[in-house]
Amino acid sequence: MSSSSSAPGAGETTASDLRPADIEAVFREFLGRDASSGDVAVWMQVRSLRAFLDGVLASEEYARRLATRATHTEKARRSFLNCWIAGWEGFARPPGELSPDGVVIVGRHGHLFIHGGSNHNLAAQLGEVEMAAGWLDDWRSIVTERHDHARRAERRLACLVVPEKLAVYVDCFPEPLTPSRPRPVLRLLDEGRLPLVYPLQALQDARADGDTYLLTDSHLTPRGNRLLAAAILSELGVPPAPLDRVEHASRPHLGSGDLGLHFDPPVVEVMEPLASASRATIVSDNWAEVSGVGGHIGTMRVFRRDDAPDPRTLVIFGDSYAFGDGAYQGLSWFMAQVFREVHFIWAPFGWDPDYLDSVDAELVVCQTAERFVGRIPKPRIDARSLSQVTLDRHRALTDEHIFED
Repeated sequence: MSSSSSAPGAGETTASDLRPADIEAVFREFLGRDASSGDVAVWMQVRSLRAFLDGVLASEEYARRLATRATHTEKARRSFLNCWIAGWEGFARPPGELSPDGVVIVGRHGHLFIHGGSNHNLAAQLGEVEMAAGWLDDWRSIVTERHDHARRAERRLACLVVPEKLAVYVDCFPEPLTPSRPRPVLRLLDEGRLPLVYPLQALQDARADGDTYLLTDSHLTPRGNRLLAAAILSELGVPPAPLDRVEHASRPHLGSGDLGLHFDPPVVEVMEPLASASRATIVSDNWAEVSGVGGHIGTMRVFRRDDAPDPRTLVIFGDSYAFGDGAYQGLSWFMAQVFREVHFIWAPFGWDPDYLDSVDAELVVCQTAERFVGRIPKPRIDARSLSQVTLDRHRALTDEHIFED
């Protein structure tokens, strides 16, 4: 099924009881993917919910999905490897297999990818997601105002969009992807000419020497995160030499990332941290309390390294890609090896000038995942309030506190 196909019975007069929400729900449940705006437009012509359901259930796409599911069910009855090993591909989950919840799809060479979910990741990569009116202008205003504010305060600012794993490993997706229009982030760069750090080429080129994204996770390997750190240091005008002094270590362990956990049993891989230990100390942290109520937004973690190569203070407003600890050596972990003090605030592309002033920050990073750029960040947040509200009400904050409606 596609947005270019003709909807069955589109020319007939039927009861008008079909809603876009019905189309989106049925696509996710029966076809295992998000409905594009084109799909919704075509099927809304049917008007009848019953006619729409009959059309979906009679479609070739649904028939293929049933056949694939039957094949995978039969395979599941046999013994198989829940990891990918070169040369043993025939014993692993085959490319194209979906997780039971339809959120994750198996790619080539053992890579798993986000397939469904609320962020329309696949549709965004194909350029099929319609942006809200004024989206580009709003993004331009946000980025311009932050750079202007940073210059007035004599701070250096870097705005980072972390490339989607699918963009870096598009060749490993189980089927060819031909975008109909540029991805949203490319529109920000090309049409908007926004000064964003988007190290797609660097992460693709580095694959020649090893993976830059984990197999079973949507996040980067330590090598990939080191490349992100180098890109940010370059944008901030800081020599990358301190990254070369990060001590290497090999402590491989078996683990399953955020994508592998969608399968039963989980798909696992051998993960290898890059460094043995951080030279920075965590001096303030509310991660345990925020995550304890099922949250992320409002997490505040402060690293300090008294003998740091650079004596300045850096603040990062970001998400899981910028979070850093011993288990995931993300952007803030690497920055903490370079600067005397690094503040991480879990607020994707957030901005709190008062907080920057209060900690005498000379440097600031606004970071977001590529899959979030379809939404507009709020012009300002109150970092400390996000944290306090979460802890006071013992309930996780939602994206509405970070992004515009």
